[in-house]
Amino acid sequence: MKQRLTKKFAPLLAIAACAGAPAFAQDAAAPADTEQTRQHAVQNMSLLISALSSEQVDEQVKNVLMGCIYNNSMRQITVAMDKAIAADPARFDRADNGVMLGVMAGVCGLQAQPQGAPGEQPAQPR
Repeated sequence: MKQRLTKKFAPLLAIAACAGAPAFAQDAAAPADTEQTRQHAVQNMSLLISALSSEQVDEQVKNVLMGCIYNNSMRQITVAMDKAIAADPARFDRADNGVMLGVMAGVCGLQAQPQGAPGEQPAQPR
């Protein structure tokens, strides 16, 4: 049975959403572009393309990501993700695509569904 991204990574999505909100506020001057920021942007774009084409990523997540890239530059998304990761680097592993997708979805505004959300079947005891 396939596990959907929102169920599997719900705790990470909630943490990332809190860490990144409001992710795209323009209250301060944007940091200078660095080689590291550009490398992260390339990695994030690759992750975004993979997520949008994956059958294992929930449609709700795909819709949030598509809306995010439509309304924001990859640079804005990358800077927001970098800030969220810098806020708690021990919790977010850049080498784990699932974690990075959770961070991206969080800074893009996806709200994690609480366990046992309406319409969800409760787990059957064994």
